[in-house]
Amino acid sequence: MVYVRMSSSTLSSSSSGNRTCQPLCFCDLQATLRYSNTPRNPRRPFFGCPNYNTKGLPYCKFFKWADGDQYMQLELQERKNELLRKEKEVDERLRDIKKREIELRKREDEIEKREMVQDGRDEEFLKKELMLFEKEAGLTRSRTLLRLSWAVVVVVCCCLVTW
Repeated sequence: MVYVRMSSSTLSSSSSGNRTCQPLCFCDLQATLRYSNTPRNPRRPFFGCPNYNTKGLPYCKFFKWADGDQYMQLELQERKNELLRKEKEVDERLRDIKKREIELRKREDEIEKREMVQDGRDEEFLKKELMLFEKEAGLTRSRTLLRLSWAVVVVVCCCLVTW
């Protein structure tokens, strides 16, 4: 058996969906897409064991070029997975925004109710205050009339005494 030693770089991808065209290595793990760094095959994509170049982990030396249709299908699948992940993320954010919007509407309704109650209290307070002012004005008028009456009585008594 001949092993090809090749320098490579790994494609890092965060897609989590099933990769239909990605082969399994001899360890029964999904092979990792990497890019060749050799002068003979610069940037040429290939699949390799995901445990390769991982400290202390055994690897199976699986190697397969990822040229042509298979590579394009993998790229397409990765993009689809990324779009699906982003779509899910957007949906979650929309749900969160809708929840917050509902919560804000509830708070707004509570504030409006409080304002209506406060307006009613303010109106009641103003009515009571107006009634108190009217009573006070009536008392002031009554006192003034009482004082005038006493003044008239005193003047009449003085006039009667001097005559």
